[in-house]
Amino acid sequence: MQAASKMAQISGVLGPGSLAVGTQIGMEFGLISGMETEAAMQRMINLQQQTEFMTENLEANMTAEERASQIRKDSMRVLDQLNTIENRSAATMEQITFVMNQFASQAHLANEEIKTMAAMSAVMIETGEEQGKGGRALRMMYARLGSNIGGARDEMERFGVAVEDAEGNMRPLSVMLKELEAGFFAQSGAEQQATAQIIAGNRHYTRFLKLITNLDRVRQLEVESAMRLFPAMEEIDRRRDSELFK
Repeated sequence: MQAASKMAQISGVLGPGSLAVGTQIGMEFGLISGMETEAAMQRMINLQQQTEFMTENLEANMTAEERASQIRKDSMRVLDQLNTIENRSAATMEQITFVMNQFASQAHLANEEIKTMAAMSAVMIETGEEQGKGGRALRMMYARLGSNIGGARDEMERFGVAVEDAEGNMRPLSVMLKELEAGFFAQSGAEQQATAQIIAGNRHYTRFLKLITNLDRVRQLEVESAMRLFPAMEEIDRRRDSELFK
């Protein structure tokens, strides 16, 4: 019953004619991530609802076959990126996507790329953060900067870093952090902590410090994932082969 329910959800999220391709991708995501199929499908659905990574390039006049092909193409690109980050970091895909699902909606609105969300998530895990806390910290940073909670936006702009673009849209957090980096580290340790507390809040400032201290690591994972060094289908084929010969 649960599997049938997840299939119905996939069809509802991806649109008409997408049940077969959506189910197949969900099963492959489960295989590559080591998650149970139903849990993997739910994780994928949640990420799709927040970022539309599977449907962002669909067009109204596409045939059912064209829709399915485009959904698969875009989904496999993201799976390639996630698989690369898993293979190049100490974080698992299950951990990475759990963290991402805590803040992906806010990040997507700020035009953050999925590979960057995944890279920041992996760095949170690598620096010893629990999945839930790391994701909530990133969500809080977006919220505080977006609404200028506690003067977070004012503090960022004090360093000459714009929080919004010319059209009034929030800029990606990763871009802001890269522009903040030089000025931030020109401060004393006490001043760095004060800035972190203003931007991320007292509950999450230590996670902000971990993130900005490890921006080079975020960049490295971004670049490697963009190159898709570890294609998802190769991993899936290996895992299928290992299952056959158990």
